[in-house]
Amino acid sequence: MILHVVLFRFKAGVTGDRIARAGEAFLGMRGAIPDIRRISWGSNLGPSAGEYSHVLIVTLDDMAGVERYLQHPVHRQTVADFLADIREARLAVDVET
Repeated sequence: MILHVVLFRFKAGVTGDRIARAGEAFLGMRGAIPDIRRISWGSNLGPSAGEYSHVLIVTLDDMAGVERYLQHPVHRQTVADFLADIREARLAVDVET
């Protein structure tokens, strides 16, 4: 299994409501993208929360699944519709569990 972990920093002035809608949209990808085994979204509770406030964790079977997930039209549309204009930075890592 692969954990695809993405940390997000949002632009100044972005409301909590917009961030919450982005999270809901990401969670909604579960039924639409077959490779997703689990998906979670939440606030970063750690010391780095000031730098990266939110975390997306997607569990997939393997790196081929990660690639399919990243290229899937639903993922691309979700990023375009809910994240692209509010995201300042992101940090993504993939780790085998």
